[in-house]
Amino acid sequence: MVAGAVVSFAPLDAAVFALLLGGLLALGFSAKLRKATSFEFLAAGRRLTLPVFVATLVSTWYGGVLGIGESVQYYGLGTWVLMGVPYYVFGIVYALWLAPRVRHADQISLPERFAVQIGRRSAIVGAGLVFLLAVPAAHVLMLGVLVKAFTGWSMVASVLAATAVGTAFLYKGGLLADARASIVAFVSMYVGFAVMLTSAVRADPGLLSRHVAENGFQWDGGMGWPFVASFFILGAWTLVDPGFHQRVASAESPTTGRRGVLASVACWFVFDMLTIGTGMYAVSMAQTAEPLLLFPALGESVLSPGLKALFIFGLVGTVVSAMVGYTLVAGASLARDLAARVAKNAPTDERIVGWTRIGFAVSSLVAIGLALQIQSVVALWYAWAGAVVGALLVPVWHVYRRGAGLSDAWTAGAMALSFAVSASWLAYGTATGNPYLSMTLPNGQDVSIGTLLPGLLVSVIVLGVGALAERRTRRPAP
Repeated sequence: MVAGAVVSFAPLDAAVFALLLGGLLALGFSAKLRKATSFEFLAAGRRLTLPVFVATLVSTWYGGVLGIGESVQYYGLGTWVLMGVPYYVFGIVYALWLAPRVRHADQISLPERFAVQIGRRSAIVGAGLVFLLAVPAAHVLMLGVLVKAFTGWSMVASVLAATAVGTAFLYKGGLLADARASIVAFVSMYVGFAVMLTSAVRADPGLLSRHVAENGFQWDGGMGWPFVASFFILGAWTLVDPGFHQRVASAESPTTGRRGVLASVACWFVFDMLTIGTGMYAVSMAQTAEPLLLFPALGESVLSPGLKALFIFGLVGTVVSAMVGYTLVAGASLARDLAARVAKNAPTDERIVGWTRIGFAVSSLVAIGLALQIQSVVALWYAWAGAVVGALLVPVWHVYRRGAGLSDAWTAGAMALSFAVSASWLAYGTATGNPYLSMTLPNGQDVSIGTLLPGLLVSVIVLGVGALAERRTRRPAP
């Protein structure tokens, strides 16, 4: 084993891993765009077929796979209620209500939709928020952890190398390259975890039943209903997630978008069963104290050469697919939706593509900084993402509701103030050693309200006041 590494690769492991990684990179680099336009680069010409759509959406949306191991260590089987059920519910809502509207619209990004339906200021603020939400900090962190696990490199070196190699093909092929690579990631994630769980069950068939007998099924992970409610509301992230939105906008038809999201929900359920089951074995059998290393350490303990590489690649491929997908959205938000909108002279389409590639590099650097600062996937999901989702949720709902009309100034102000309040609350929690932003109720119970609820409350209040002010302004004089 390499010094400092958690996972050792036999020659067979190295050969299997290299073959699979080569296949993923080859599919990504071989993507050929029909036209050198931003529409083709960012939306694949809206030609994603159902199988490709499902593969890229499932692997991208499930890119936080190491966070499931971390969550199982904290919440046990309750992870399914906290991390699974909310996303099924909001995924179905998205499929039935939002997906057809997103695909029917001419716009391929949320800020572009803001510009058309509300105004320029909302589009600029929205682009900034989408950039912050799409920055793939959690995925960069997880990929760095995986590289460190089998190389023994420092965390900084692992994160830098993983990000550079993992996003390289994106600069050439855009969304089409990501979608093609996602096919390999999709297959490998299911095969890898099926092999891992089967091997773990064979090693200790009675572990899950013993756990339930000794601890019962704590549906709330032992955290109480306020915590569950906060996590459930965070599931509304689905409705404003820019990667989710871009893939639905890039489907070949509205029907493909709707059916694809529903099929993806079914796929997430199956994968949740695999990952949470594997996580329970990892907490018991893996030889590591680091939550993000539970899955790799379990593979090291249980799997034979060849199968170990298949499982580790399933982790790597899934995270790479998600990291690339969100880097694409973050770069596009920074270049096409923000820089091009504030530029004095409208840039050419060719220049927008060039700016987007620069945006990829900027978003990668921001992601690296966040990943090294907040070294917890759950904290990145719960706190950082919650601050952005709370600011975007109500405006996004409005811009896809028929006949909705919001003031540009009030909407931009609501989003900016909402994020500022949540970010300040997050900064306070971090500075005081309270990253999950827990508060003690009068009855002595500790509850975590996160960053989403304060931001959502501010957003609703400001937009409500704005609606009343606009109504009073439009009211005819007596």
